[in-house]
Amino acid sequence: MLERASALARELAAGGRDGRDGRRVLTLAEVRGWHLAQLAAFPGQATALAAALDPVIGEGLLATSASRRAGQASCILYRVAPDAWWVVTREAQVLDRIAASLPSGSGALTPLSHARTLIAVEGPAARTVLACGIALDLHPDVFRVGDFAQTGLHHAGILIERCGAECYRLYVLRTFAASTWQWLVDAALPFGYELAPERVLSV
Repeated sequence: MLERASALARELAAGGRDGRDGRRVLTLAEVRGWHLAQLAAFPGQATALAAALDPVIGEGLLATSASRRAGQASCILYRVAPDAWWVVTREAQVLDRIAASLPSGSGALTPLSHARTLIAVEGPAARTVLACGIALDLHPDVFRVGDFAQTGLHHAGILIERCGAECYRLYVLRTFAASTWQWLVDAALPFGYELAPERVLSV
């Protein structure tokens, strides 16, 4: 399998910056080591698709939420449309098993790994920085750990997940990865930020 080149190689080489008070309270990182595919049911086939794939995925596809991630130890599920899901996993074999179990005429599994960059934003100021550009209520009582949303940031569509108390993951179109990263860096300047070594996806 071909190794994906980072869309952020130049940006990651730039290093971090101190904030106004001399501290660096944010961490920005590119998350690597993951595979993404979109699973979509053809019209009228969602029930048949779910019946065949639920045992493979280990989750009831039709019971998943459009605002809260699901999944087992091997993969993450995001319901991105009524009959469409993103499947994110560290193991390419998981997607191979889904493809092999997909009933003919029930739907399609489309690889998207090369079309997205995954960025992690962590630290006490993460919510404040993201709120500067995302039109969502990110208050922790509203946007809980495990919640996700499809929204926009700096003229680009993203999927954002709150994956920890002070940690967010942003799935960004590869074409807009560099400009989104530059926006994050600019917004983080008052707080100071570190650029972390490459992160590996935690499911």
